[in-house]
Amino acid sequence: MAKGREELANEPVIDIDDKLREHIAKNTPVGGYQLPTGYLSHSQIAMYLKCPMQYYHRYICDNKRPPGVAITLGSGTHKAAEFTHHHIVDHNVPAPVEQVVAAFSDSFDHNAKDVPAEDWKVEGVNQGKIKDTGIQLVSLYNRILAPKVKPQVTANGTRGIEKKLEINVEGVPLVGFIDLIDTNADAIMSEEERTLLKQYGSDVPEVFRTAISDFKTRSKSVSEDEIRGSLQLTIYAYAEQISLVRYDELLNQKVPKVKRIHSMRTTQDYKWMFEIVTGVARAITAGVFPPCDPTSWACTPKWCGYYYMCRGKAR
Repeated sequence: MAKGREELANEPVIDIDDKLREHIAKNTPVGGYQLPTGYLSHSQIAMYLKCPMQYYHRYICDNKRPPGVAITLGSGTHKAAEFTHHHIVDHNVPAPVEQVVAAFSDSFDHNAKDVPAEDWKVEGVNQGKIKDTGIQLVSLYNRILAPKVKPQVTANGTRGIEKKLEINVEGVPLVGFIDLIDTNADAIMSEEERTLLKQYGSDVPEVFRTAISDFKTRSKSVSEDEIRGSLQLTIYAYAEQISLVRYDELLNQKVPKVKRIHSMRTTQDYKWMFEIVTGVARAITAGVFPPCDPTSWACTPKWCGYYYMCRGKAR
């Protein structure tokens, strides 16, 4: 069972220098970089940029924390979407809603039992209510957005559903999973827009036919600046050489709803992604793991599973 906040706060303080020496000794450099897992992923990079000390606790100390409430909900909605996408490939229609709800419920129940009871209290949420909201969200997605989806299937049968990517960015191995590659992305175009194109003897441009889609379950919709700057979508777009990207949002609001928001990626975005990826790899290799700004939202018990091993530790 995962340790509680008070137990973590009263554990001995970890000797960071000893842990770093151990990290350097046991890891063989990959492409000139010293990476604890042998590769980077978007989640690793995002964690390092958010708080290098959090990255240190998770990957250098290999200290895994139990899933939080948000991850439990998000994992469930992802499983439901994955299930209905495979059903679309196999049967050309979304899965029956009761099966989609069952896929969500199985995942939610499995992860919820590992969430410390105090986490539900700290966030002031009711487990049953959160689950009911998730059921509403996946039902909405299955009814409103899923019918417009056509997952990519390559010539060798690989499906663009939770597709694993493995690429090398200037010597840094990158690994990730793409939620969905949708070959029916031009379904967002209105009939009026299609008619106008045909009047001028044109078809829907190729760049608008396929999109990289990532699923987000959250309470507030992302802004245009957030999706425009999303490193995750840039990595995925670069890996697949698909410029059109989008978020399929499942919004946990007073009235649950689903929404799509699109963006494009350019060569300039890829170059900036290279700078971030190699910069983080260099910093990890150098053993640079400072705490984040103490005024950051990330440096709170609610948002950091390592808070009571770090700033909140008894001293």
